[in-house]
Amino acid sequence: MYQDTRLISAVDDIEGFVAELKTPWKTMEADMDKVLTIITNHAKTEFDLGLIIIRLDENNMDVEFPAWQNEIEKYFINQYGVNNGKLIFNKVLMRLFQMSKGTEQQLH
Repeated sequence: MYQDTRLISAVDDIEGFVAELKTPWKTMEADMDKVLTIITNHAKTEFDLGLIIIRLDENNMDVEFPAWQNEIEKYFINQYGVNNGKLIFNKVLMRLFQMSKGTEQQLH
């Protein structure tokens, strides 16, 4: 599995990190176009794009993310390396969250 070595630690300022996630980045337009392509491809083949599935039992918690989200994360890690790819992936998720709240322009 990947090790996040710089995104955020327990002593970091969470408000500063969230502010960083909300800021545009140099390749944002092309990156968001790729995100739209990946989501569209999954929407063509999957009935439900889903969100997060969480299964709990007495001793374990299993968390499963949707295939489109996993593909987006892998794409950015392959494109930009682990640290930069994870950062851009998190920025993308923030942008998608903001779109869902109507505070950012929708993808075209």
